[in-house]
Amino acid sequence: MTTTTIAGIMALLKTKLEGIQINGADAFGVVLDHADGDFTNYPAAVITESGGKGQVIDTHRNQRTHEFTIKLYQEQSRAGKDKKKAADTMRAVTDAVLIAFDKDKDLSDEVDFVRVVEFDTSFKVAAGTFNFATFRVEAVVLVINHN
Repeated sequence: MTTTTIAGIMALLKTKLEGIQINGADAFGVVLDHADGDFTNYPAAVITESGGKGQVIDTHRNQRTHEFTIKLYQEQSRAGKDKKKAADTMRAVTDAVLIAFDKDKDLSDEVDFVRVVEFDTSFKVAAGTFNFATFRVEAVVLVINHN
């Protein structure tokens, strides 16, 4: 069965990220499907919907592209990870996310296809120092209109 709703695809993306492991351990300390700035476990992943577009295929079918943003956060601190460990962790989880989507192009046959169309990595000094990665993900589904 194909998942066509924003909520359904969001749940699939969350499950995908929660299932990623690195060296036998969960890649993320927390995976959220809503914006949050107060994390207690790192690396953290946040998925939000960012829009979409549609196209009429014929009188009974629409092709819909849902767009999502996945943001990864890794703190740098004396008590947590130093700059080198934080950078290494962010590289590892970024690679793990890319590989996970490369290996599962249709989210276990739930969407027609999913793709990472863009990603960016950076770091920022604010209240603390963090490494970031941001992915823009598209999930394409064919919606059948039943009359």
